[in-house]
Amino acid sequence: MIEAPRFMRENIVDIIAYLMAELHSNHAINEKTVATLSNQGYSQTEISTAFSWLADRASMKEFTSVSKDGGRYSFRILHDFEKMFVSSDVFGYLLLLQQLGILANDQLEEVIERCIATGQQPIELSDVKEIIAALLFSTDPYSAPGRRIFLHPTDMIQ
Repeated sequence: MIEAPRFMRENIVDIIAYLMAELHSNHAINEKTVATLSNQGYSQTEISTAFSWLADRASMKEFTSVSKDGGRYSFRILHDFEKMFVSSDVFGYLLLLQQLGILANDQLEEVIERCIATGQQPIELSDVKEIIAALLFSTDPYSAPGRRIFLHPTDMIQ
């Protein structure tokens, strides 16, 4: 399988976020939306890939919801250690993706864990988009939701 260039994967994540924001605002997604994205400089391949991702998730009913995934009033606060790696801008972007239903709670945690694992203090937004793209488009069983790098206090080893 041929892998898309890094900037292309980042662009696809941006397009998915844009489309999900449009859907959450009850705006129709049609040819005008495609034209708007094209005018913003996105390629037809990037746009088509984002639409395919959305269609796949819609057909499998895999979109997350704040009310189903942690409750309407739940929120995530970064620990001081995590703040060394994840800036407030990056964290805001992650929360936006979670709110839009692109990232589930466990996927948000995995992205934060991967940010820490890079050792980059703080990690750049472009690098975070690459992590998100790898997570969203991965077929690697070790990248599946529920697979984490770090154990949580409630985890049990058998």
